[in-house]
Amino acid sequence: MDTIDELLYYSREIEPVGALLLTGEWGCGKTHLIENEFKDAISDEAIVLRISLFSVSSPDEIHSAVKSAWMEAYCKIKGVESITSKICSGKKIVSKLDFLPQWAKGIASTDVSIFLPIGNTLDNKKVILVFDDLERCRMNIVDVLGVINEYCENQKYHTIIVANQEKLYPKEEAIKIAVDMQSSPTQNARIEQCNKKIHFNVQGLNKSDNLSIPYTEIKEKIIQRTVHYIPNYDAIVHTVIHKMKYPTQDYREFVVSCEAPLLELFAPDRKIPSPNENNSQGNLSRPHNIRSLKCAINDFYRVYAVLQSNNFPNLSNWLYSFVSYVIAYKADIAKEGAYGTLFTDEEVKRLYPAFHGKYIFNGVKSWILHGIWDDEAILHEIEFIKEREKAATPIDMIKTYRITDIDEEVVCAGFEDFLELAYKGTLSLDEYVLLIENSCWARSFEYTYPIPIDWNKIKQGISIQKNKLKAELPEGQILRSYISDEQKPYFTSEEWEAYTLISDFAFGNEFLFYKNRMLYIDKMSEYGASAFQFIQNKRFDMFDKEMAISTATAFSQENNYGKSYFWRTFKQFWTENVMSSDIKAPESLSGFCELKEMLTQQLKKLDEENKPISKMHTVAFIKSLNQLIEANS
Repeated sequence: MDTIDELLYYSREIEPVGALLLTGEWGCGKTHLIENEFKDAISDEAIVLRISLFSVSSPDEIHSAVKSAWMEAYCKIKGVESITSKICSGKKIVSKLDFLPQWAKGIASTDVSIFLPIGNTLDNKKVILVFDDLERCRMNIVDVLGVINEYCENQKYHTIIVANQEKLYPKEEAIKIAVDMQSSPTQNARIEQCNKKIHFNVQGLNKSDNLSIPYTEIKEKIIQRTVHYIPNYDAIVHTVIHKMKYPTQDYREFVVSCEAPLLELFAPDRKIPSPNENNSQGNLSRPHNIRSLKCAINDFYRVYAVLQSNNFPNLSNWLYSFVSYVIAYKADIAKEGAYGTLFTDEEVKRLYPAFHGKYIFNGVKSWILHGIWDDEAILHEIEFIKEREKAATPIDMIKTYRITDIDEEVVCAGFEDFLELAYKGTLSLDEYVLLIENSCWARSFEYTYPIPIDWNKIKQGISIQKNKLKAELPEGQILRSYISDEQKPYFTSEEWEAYTLISDFAFGNEFLFYKNRMLYIDKMSEYGASAFQFIQNKRFDMFDKEMAISTATAFSQENNYGKSYFWRTFKQFWTENVMSSDIKAPESLSGFCELKEMLTQQLKKLDEENKPISKMHTVAFIKSLNQLIEANS
């Protein structure tokens, strides 16, 4: 028999002695089976009422849910389906009528289903109660089973419980139960607090002051039969793909065309030994979560649009890798660790051979793991991938690929020449960071490079590249790669010093201050006194000699109106800046002294040219500089 036949067989029993437990993985379609196939198959003989136990916290909530479901079915049979919604609306209105006395509002707003006599038959058909999401109930599992037992054993309902049994109590765990109908509330509280025991009141259980009952025994009293749901994934995946709503018809046709490979992700479960754990505990199980599939197909459209706009081929491979990763993430398999996602990517690969790291962006992984979509980072990664695809020589491959993705023969052929380029400072900052990461990963895999890395030469190369960037002053972000401080213990001191040399420059203030100093010099040379409009909100760490030269030159070229504005604005601007904690006093002192010396030379020339007004402005400028020099001293 398949699962549906087992459900029907139980439902046709004259008087079952217990409930039927339908168990299976989360998201494998148990609820869908009940709401569709089972209801349709039994509709001529019985009425199925499904009661969700999700977040239910008391027996009263369960009883109320059963009565509400029964009443809704009754109204549907009688042709008054809208009555329940009208009653609910009426209850809200009545509760807000201030002119009614409190007792009247209380009666009028009462749940009318409590007055409805319900039973295990309805319209000459038996009523089957289906209690869903048992493992997500907020009540103690034993108490919930006790409430369900009341319907099954005492009220003679055919009862089906739907749950993922693996998420319930372990089979070995004994649940301490205090059953004492005679105890006072104080005694019960004391027992619960001191012994952490659970009050359990189910007809048929022996009552004693201190009873330890394993969960398996309680389950065997209430559960008549357990059915392990083995879904028909061919039908389920087909239904999901064809009945989902899609943003565009084009995307729908694309997903439908990928149905067969997507179905392979739901192939029968297989246990795979994990190399990261002992064989006794390290088995990986492939999850089969239909909800995760729906989420993945829905979310992939965002990636699909990016891939299409950038003319990426093999979009189906990107879909398989994305769906594999989402399913694995929701099963807590894909996650970040000390080495980022390196090791968990390998686990995803073992579970889903269709998964390949080159068919999923790191930025998309970050979106899955952290919920942050970074357009700029993803577009940068796309450009990097396009360059990587062009990589043909061993050197190019070593510059762009993880060490785990390169054949040993390629490393042997190109590593020496690659290092020479690194020593000469011809790598980008991102390529230097990849070299540092590859060195760490190679050590973790016990791989030895053909020749050792000279980290002093690497740091020299990084310094050369930094100077190139200073000369070019590129716009935008100069480094995309990042290693978190939490990963520092996995790197050698030499590796981390090299990375710090890069990160302090790119993510710290060094490059920012340098760019701002260059901006000061450039705008001062071009606009003179008006340059302060461009730099007024910029941060500076010093006033150096180059800035002094550009300042003195710009001041000398101003007319008297400009000179008056210039020295006053300069004084105010740098008086505020020298108070900053960023300022480097020795370098700034040297710069101010250099500017003073140059203004003194201008003063002599103005005296010779008999320009007393210009001379007055220059003297005022020198006095303001003396104040700045004193402050920096």
